[in-house]
Amino acid sequence: MKILILGTGKTGTTAMVYKVAGGLPNCHAFSGGRPGKYVGNYENAVYKHTYEERKGKSFDLFREHLGKEDYDRKIWMARDPRDAAVSRMLYRWHKGYLGRKKQYEAHLDLVLKKEKDPRSLPFYEICRYTGYDGWPMTTEAVVEEELLRYERMGDFVKSLGSEWHIFKYEDMVAKKFAALNQYLGFEIEADAQVPSSSGKAKVIRKKATGDGRHWFTQEDVELFKPAYPSYMEQIGYDFNDWALDPNPVIEPEYSSVYMQRGPRKATKNIILRILDPVAQRFGKKQ
Repeated sequence: MKILILGTGKTGTTAMVYKVAGGLPNCHAFSGGRPGKYVGNYENAVYKHTYEERKGKSFDLFREHLGKEDYDRKIWMARDPRDAAVSRMLYRWHKGYLGRKKQYEAHLDLVLKKEKDPRSLPFYEICRYTGYDGWPMTTEAVVEEELLRYERMGDFVKSLGSEWHIFKYEDMVAKKFAALNQYLGFEIEADAQVPSSSGKAKVIRKKATGDGRHWFTQEDVELFKPAYPSYMEQIGYDFNDWALDPNPVIEPEYSSVYMQRGPRKATKNIILRILDPVAQRFGKKQ
């Protein structure tokens, strides 16, 4: 059986690869790369990809791939856009901040301020410091980015046929797998975790839902609300529910500490990549 798992970043696609693969015998699990890169003649295989326009992985690319490649099962991973926005913001520096230290520090300072008093500044203000093409971004640019992302995503999801299964991140967290198991024709390994050896485990953050209610302010609601209606309604989220937590709490472990862990790991990996060839050369001489 050949299975495709597709979604955007921070929607649980990585975790789902191992859960689905765990339910099949002799199953190979592949993550990332260009669509089709790892396709092979396997008894069972699960392929996970994420949409990322900035990296050239557009919906047009996936449409083209799907026109050439057949999959027995296809899963679209969805997540509440508000929670996804928070997770994506905190994930911004997972590969380090080479050449952008000042931007990273400015971003981190705002997250630390938000932790101390969640109502002290709006979420969009923090997002202004996550840009790849200059910072701080304008408020209009932050909102336009979300509008464009979910306009494209909504169009893509609308085009998915009945052979696709839409699965919510929230159902994965709640371990509601009955409908997914029925679609797949087998039971996934619900408790399967991302192996630490994969290098992906350390970027997993909270495995929870509802972050947006703690990070958003009423100002954010007014700004971001126009970006999400079509997509939320297609997936089945309650677009009318924008209630914010009356006592918002932002835990450092899942915000500033998480933000700082990524660059440290990235720096360590760079050092290891430099040292490994050196060690190999010395090893050959001995």
